[in-house]
Amino acid sequence: MTVYDFAMKMEQDGKAYYNELRAKTENPAIQKIFDMLAQDEQDHYNAIKASMKVIGVSKTLDHALNIFDEIRENAETMYFEISEDALRHALDIEYRSIKFYEEQNDKADHPDEKSLFAQLVSEESKHYILIENLLDIVAGGILRGIESAEFPPLPY
Repeated sequence: MTVYDFAMKMEQDGKAYYNELRAKTENPAIQKIFDMLAQDEQDHYNAIKASMKVIGVSKTLDHALNIFDEIRENAETMYFEISEDALRHALDIEYRSIKFYEEQNDKADHPDEKSLFAQLVSEESKHYILIENLLDIVAGGILRGIESAEFPPLPY
């Protein structure tokens, strides 16, 4: 199995997991987030498969910010069907994806490969931020930006 085969399998698994989480909620705003994350994973799969030089920058974070506004406005009356454990598992998947793509970027010799893996790190980092913020909502926390060296705060 090549690194590309492994990366494509990771993206397929991520898409399947987000589709599974989507099926567990009836909340339209949260369904939108999982739909966008699943589509991003499919886009990553397609880009890897085609060995594209550059993956287009995802608009998921921009769209999700509007959805988070909607969730925030109705947070007290919303029922969340998604468990904290499921979201923590999704965080773990994204974290492992980020680390895998960082390692592959370090190992890559060809500039096109480095570009591909760097873009995948960026995209998966956005997913991590979204899921962590969704976890804050589900856990009863307040939406907040992630303030760490690895992940920048959300721009709102």
